[in-house]
Amino acid sequence: MEGECIVIKYFDKNGAEIKAGMLLRMSDGSIERVFDTTDNDGNSDLGISATNEDYLRRHPDARREYYSLMSICLRNVEVCNDRT
Repeated sequence: MEGECIVIKYFDKNGAEIKAGMLLRMSDGSIERVFDTTDNDGNSDLGISATNEDYLRRHPDARREYYSLMSICLRNVEVCNDRT
């Protein structure tokens, strides 16, 4: 329907719902923070940073870009509470 917003929910490998602000342990062991984002149509989405943190520190006017969780295989990803 016109004007209807699409809300997508994402779940980790254990069935836990992924929400903005959470930390995810990726399949390679790296830890990524989840951010509120929007897709190209303006719908709410979730994503992880696609921008190098060192670059952002050196270029304070640069904008962070995101990979949508839709583009990531979440089969081996899990919500974690810390960076260990």
